[in-house]
Amino acid sequence: MSAVTMYFGGDVYSSVDPFATALGTKDGKVSFIGSDEAALALEPDAINLDGDFLTPGFVHAGLVLGEGAPDGQRLLDFGFTHAHILGTAAAVEDFRANAPSELAIIEYPEIGTSGYAASDRIDDRASIAAADFLALHDMPETALYIRVESNPRLGEVLDRVREHAALAQRSGYRLLLDFSVDEEFVTPLGYSGIAITLDPAQAQPLAQLLSAGAQVSWTDSQDSPWATVRSAVVGENGIGARAAFNAATRFAHRAAGNPDGGVLAPGADADYVRWQVDRLVVQVADARVAAWSTDPRSGTPGLPELSSDVALPTRVSLGDDA
Repeated sequence: MSAVTMYFGGDVYSSVDPFATALGTKDGKVSFIGSDEAALALEPDAINLDGDFLTPGFVHAGLVLGEGAPDGQRLLDFGFTHAHILGTAAAVEDFRANAPSELAIIEYPEIGTSGYAASDRIDDRASIAAADFLALHDMPETALYIRVESNPRLGEVLDRVREHAALAQRSGYRLLLDFSVDEEFVTPLGYSGIAITLDPAQAQPLAQLLSAGAQVSWTDSQDSPWATVRSAVVGENGIGARAAFNAATRFAHRAAGNPDGGVLAPGADADYVRWQVDRLVVQVADARVAAWSTDPRSGTPGLPELSSDVALPTRVSLGDDA
C-alpha cells in the first residue's frame, strides 16, 4: 500500500478551500485538502506545520544560463520547484546534470538561423535570439522561446508572428522580454495569443498587460521569488498579489504547455513548498495605496503581506524527511 503524507496545523494556498489548514498526498498527487480535524481522522500521525504556510512551488519561467545564473540547488533552496532554462546545448546539459532531482526542468536549447529540420517533432523545445528568429526562412513547428532584447525588436517579432499566428499558437511559441515594455505593445501582446515572460522588477505595464489578456509569467532577477511577486504588486502599474502569485506559478506552467500545474487540489501534482510567514492577508492593487485585509469573509485564500517593511517568507523543511 502506498504511503500517505499528511500535514495539518498551518495554512494551505488552495482555491478549492480558501480556509484549508491541512493537505495530504499519495503517489505523488494531492489526495486531501481540508481541515485539521478531517486530516487527523484520516492520518493520526500527520505532520504538524506549526502555523506555517504551504503553497505550490514557484517556477522560474525564463532562466538564461551563463555567468551569474543561479544553479539548480540555489533555485530549490529559494522555493523554486520548476525552471525553464535557455542556453547552449552544452550549458543546458550541464545544468541538468548538476541540478537536484527535486527540481523539474524544462529545456529550451538554443538554435540559430538554420532552425529545425522538417522531420523534427512538434513537441521539441528550443530557444532563439530575436535577430536569428527574424532571419529564419520557415517558422519552426516547435515550442520556440524567442529572446527579445528591445522594444524595436519586439515590434519586428510581433509582425512576423502575426503572419503565422496559428502556427505560433499551436506550437507553443513564447517571448522572453528582457527590458521595460512600452505601452504601445500592450494590445498587440494581448492579441498575439502567445505567452510572455518578463521581469517585474523592471518598470512594466503589468496591469495593462493583464487587462489586455496577455499571458504573463516571471523571470526572476532576485533570489527570493516572493521579492519578485512583491515587485509585481508595488508601483504605479502594480497588480493584485493573487495575480502576481499566479504568474509565478500557474501561468508559468501554462506557458510551457501544462495547464493543470501550479495548483494545490485533489488530483494535482504534489508540488508544494513550506514557508514561515508573519501573517496572511488578502491584498488589492491600488496605485495610491496597498490595501490589505485579514477579513476571512472574503473567501479568498490569503497570501503573505508584501509591504516593503514586512519580512519576506522563509522556506523551511517540509518536516517529512523527504
